[in-house]
Amino acid sequence: MARNSIAANLLMIILLGGGLWSAAVMQKEVFPEFQLDVVEVYVGYPGAAPSEVEQGILRPIEEAVRSVEGIREISSEAREGRGEVLIELVAGQQRMKAFQDIDQAISRIRTFPDQIEQPEVRLQSRQREVVQVSLYGPIYVWDLRKLAEQLRDQLQSHEQITQVELRRVPEYVTHVEIPRQRLRQYGLTLPDVANIIRSASRDVAAGSVQTSAGEILLRVKARKQWAEEFAQIEIVAGREGPSVTLGDIATLRDGFEDVGFHSQFSQTPSMNLDVFRVGSQSPIEIAAAVQATMEEFESVMPPGVKWRIDRNNAEEFRRRLYLVLENAAMAVGIVLLILALFLEFRLAFWVMMGMAVSFIGGLLFLPAAGVSINMISLFGFLVVLGIVVDDAVVVGENVYEKRQTEDDDETAAIEGTSEVAGPVTFSILTNIVAFVPLMFIPGETGKFWAPLPVVVIIVLSLSLIESLFILPAHLAHARAAGKRKSGLRARLHNGQQRFSQAFNRFVEITFRPVLIVCLRFRYITASAALGLFLVVAGYATSAHMGMILMPEVSADEIEAGVRMPVGTTPDQAARIANAVTEASVRMFEEHNLHEVAEGIKTNVRGQNFIDVEIVMRPPDERDMTADQIIELWRDSIGDLPGVNQVTFEAESGPGGHRQDISVDLSHSDISVLEKASAAFIERVKLFSNARDVSDSYNKGKSQYDFRLRPEGRALGLTDEELGDQLRGAFFGSLALRLLRGTNEIEVRVKLPEDEREDIYHLEDLVIRTPSGTEVPLLDVADVEKNVAFSSIDRRDGRRVINVSMDVEPKRAVTQVIEVLRNEELPRLREDYPGITWSFEGSDAEMRRATASLWGSFGLALAVIYSLLAIAFRGYIQPLIVLVAIPFGIVGAVLGHMMLGYDLSLVSLMGVIALSGVVINDSLIMIDYANRRRSECSAFEAISQAGIRRFRPILLTTLTTFGGLMPLIFEDSLQAQYIIPMAISLGFGILFATGIILVLVPCLYLILEDIRLLFTSNDQ
Repeated sequence: MARNSIAANLLMIILLGGGLWSAAVMQKEVFPEFQLDVVEVYVGYPGAAPSEVEQGILRPIEEAVRSVEGIREISSEAREGRGEVLIELVAGQQRMKAFQDIDQAISRIRTFPDQIEQPEVRLQSRQREVVQVSLYGPIYVWDLRKLAEQLRDQLQSHEQITQVELRRVPEYVTHVEIPRQRLRQYGLTLPDVANIIRSASRDVAAGSVQTSAGEILLRVKARKQWAEEFAQIEIVAGREGPSVTLGDIATLRDGFEDVGFHSQFSQTPSMNLDVFRVGSQSPIEIAAAVQATMEEFESVMPPGVKWRIDRNNAEEFRRRLYLVLENAAMAVGIVLLILALFLEFRLAFWVMMGMAVSFIGGLLFLPAAGVSINMISLFGFLVVLGIVVDDAVVVGENVYEKRQTEDDDETAAIEGTSEVAGPVTFSILTNIVAFVPLMFIPGETGKFWAPLPVVVIIVLSLSLIESLFILPAHLAHARAAGKRKSGLRARLHNGQQRFSQAFNRFVEITFRPVLIVCLRFRYITASAALGLFLVVAGYATSAHMGMILMPEVSADEIEAGVRMPVGTTPDQAARIANAVTEASVRMFEEHNLHEVAEGIKTNVRGQNFIDVEIVMRPPDERDMTADQIIELWRDSIGDLPGVNQVTFEAESGPGGHRQDISVDLSHSDISVLEKASAAFIERVKLFSNARDVSDSYNKGKSQYDFRLRPEGRALGLTDEELGDQLRGAFFGSLALRLLRGTNEIEVRVKLPEDEREDIYHLEDLVIRTPSGTEVPLLDVADVEKNVAFSSIDRRDGRRVINVSMDVEPKRAVTQVIEVLRNEELPRLREDYPGITWSFEGSDAEMRRATASLWGSFGLALAVIYSLLAIAFRGYIQPLIVLVAIPFGIVGAVLGHMMLGYDLSLVSLMGVIALSGVVINDSLIMIDYANRRRSECSAFEAISQAGIRRFRPILLTTLTTFGGLMPLIFEDSLQAQYIIPMAISLGFGILFATGIILVLVPCLYLILEDIRLLFTSNDQ
């Protein structure tokens, strides 16, 4: 195209115009959308103990799905009143087929208890939350929930909003409380009353009547929704006296489930609404719609009620977009300055235009690759920022060199491009191959990062096309500024020429003698380089540096998790939650934390866990770190009576919610497993860097086991009837579920609270036989006191106890795991024969990811070697080029050490990507030397190659590092996840270049020495 600038310009216009059009219409989202290879089975079993859930629900499901093809792992959990099974599929398995097979297998189970709810089988998916809105204020919880429902309806009425869900809100329940005396007076049981309510509260379709006027539908209207309507239900028919209604014998009220504590923000009731993105909706447009709706809704909010945006992922997306644009602008400025110093300004300009064409043109092809504009794909543009100009720099520099000897710019452009077209093509191909392994990281981590390599590969492919076809056409028809005798361009050209001459003098006077000395003492040079590599590699694998899954990033919320003893009542949990909140408020007042934090959120999750969160202001609005606030908070809370453990967390992002080390212990004998886990915890607590050691074994709730006596069976009682009456008396009998508006309501019949809160009420409980006779419970049933589990964990059909811990500092995680794996766990097996273990959580995720990365990396190296062998037409010289990779890794490690970053999985991803980038300089140098071998000796050829290619090698290195430099030194939270990758790439190429400039020529001559040695021996 160098001779046809029209074709080149049209291709450039198509890429630029198509990219801009695609950017306007393509999908925009906060995080990449992907499907999880997990099938989730949820079964409710109201009132059941975990052991009953395990026996009645988990075991049948595990056995039923065991034969389904494509299952990798089955993990299940039994809790009070529910069971959950997570079935992880093998990567690449057809999700829908596996889901259907599992659903059918569960539907064939016939041994489920009668009292269970309908099993829910679904493919686990990620809801794409955009905004979380919080309503809070000093009003009654019932009124606040009604207000939240009104806001939900108003949000969903906006054309830009499709899905809104209420979070952490109490569930509606209509309570029907009947004293035991009234039940005995009318010969009723609670299950009897529940059945009467159920049969008297539903509409009945009665068919239709065909008349001459047409068909008339018949329907019995009996549906009831509110407590006052249920109160009118006739319980006892008045044949000889007045009828008795439910309201005559019971206290009815519409309210919420008995939880004891409702969510709070700043010590006032609060409720959250999550707004999600559906389909192709834009997060920025949804956030704007929420803001507009809330401004309208303020007019109907009661006095004292306020609203706030708790979480705004759209704002995070906007910040990330601005971060990319800001870093791109800075990188363009840095790269343009470097190019303008080494090359002509017009040539530098067209090289920079190549970057713009590749970036904007890449947007045109992203939708075809299934990639949207999201935080990770934007990271991809940041990473490729410094790499994308390398090929254009090599082409431009060679054309610039040809211009010094050629009068015709067109001829210089064609010859300069043709001369380096081969090595440039192979360098881009090796770059692309190096990023391919990042596409095959397994699990959720791999799917999360998958868009990044796709973006890089597309942009690099376009940069190759641009540098070989579009750039030469522009350079061929660009007038040289030096031909003008005056003007700004001429002055810039003259300044650039002076710098170029000074640089050439540096190469001749300084670099040439150093290179010649290194070549003459090439074996000493190679040995020194090898020694440096061994020292740095030894340090990186020692206890001084560890490996973590993801970089630590301070979150916008700091969480204190309070774990209470098993069996804590809702009222006790509420008192502890209030105590923690009041201590936190005192800390706010004493240290004036209102300037760094917005408020305090308090929630009680489950029966024994309290979650208190401090909502931080944006980082640029606070002068305290999260760690400083945690220390103040720890002192303010102090020792809480009735609390097992208080943990603090201030991390966010992938892996941030998991503890550093998680070990599953398993044994066929639960008593042995219990003792082994307790012993293991005591040993781990002795580790100086172990924090927040805990396990999943919660055994502590008292449990009474009843067995029907022969006397009870003689009276006609069955185990099921006994269980129904016990359940109804203390847990309550579920009369029915109904839909009131858009909310599902439970109607539950039970004894008054004062008749079910003490144990003596159980001893005095009267059981009604089928014949109507009343007998004391203890006359017809034997009772045995036991201790029940609060939860039971299972993995692949075996009970497990999970022991987890955090490690400080994080870099010590690898060393702690090695000690556990090689010393503590084998010693535990000696003490408790038959105990088995497996590492789960963050460590398991990292092991799978790193194993996959190293495996893919090996294949990538094989492909890179093959490409180099084709380029060099030999098998030995590619090995010299590949030597650059270890020294790139050395630079990556040194960069992490200098900037104080721990090595992480993201760092490893950068190292693997670096392997394709760092060999480009060696490839260009050896290619030049090979072309000179026909004219001179090996020593002269490689020394000339080192001197001649010094400028393009230095240029590509400086532009790569300059393009990544704004990201490396970025201090915003949005960039913290990707900075380790940028450090690996930037410092890897920077350090490797310094080594390559002298080491590759030395290795070239060493290889020649070996060849000559074998040749002389043969002769």
